[in-house]
Amino acid sequence: MSIGLRQFLIDAYEARPSVVSRFKSNKSIPIQIDDQDDLDRINEFCNIFCCVKKNSKFAIELIGNFPITSEIADLVEIYNGFSDTLNGRIRLELCPKKIAVITDLADKIRKTSFLGNKINNPNWLPISARTISSLYRFSRIIKEYEKTNGKTPSQED
Repeated sequence: MSIGLRQFLIDAYEARPSVVSRFKSNKSIPIQIDDQDDLDRINEFCNIFCCVKKNSKFAIELIGNFPITSEIADLVEIYNGFSDTLNGRIRLELCPKKIAVITDLADKIRKTSFLGNKINNPNWLPISARTISSLYRFSRIIKEYEKTNGKTPSQED
């Protein structure tokens, strides 16, 4: 039996407290894929959400007080995404085969690590590291999904 990408992501991120766990069957509820905890200041953090679309396409959205350089905006534009540099928002819609774009995005965010003072977010350096880590983890999970072809681990034997 195959499982969809949404369920695969829910299983991967299930251990963390999230609104998703209570609404597993509602496909419109985004899955939070960052590592935000109760100690993070909401106005300094970069939240990352994923919504799974038809045919395993997904939309990933980054929202928060983080610098969106022209290099990041260009990457997003190349893949027909949306970036709002004033309000700190990026949205990309991709398929699992294009997951390398997320790794590229993480690499470009790494270059912004020391730009916190320019955006009035002195905590951006440690938060950028966590954002990058969350994007790499997401990329790894999508690659794992691709390897399983949507099959549960017990079906792979």
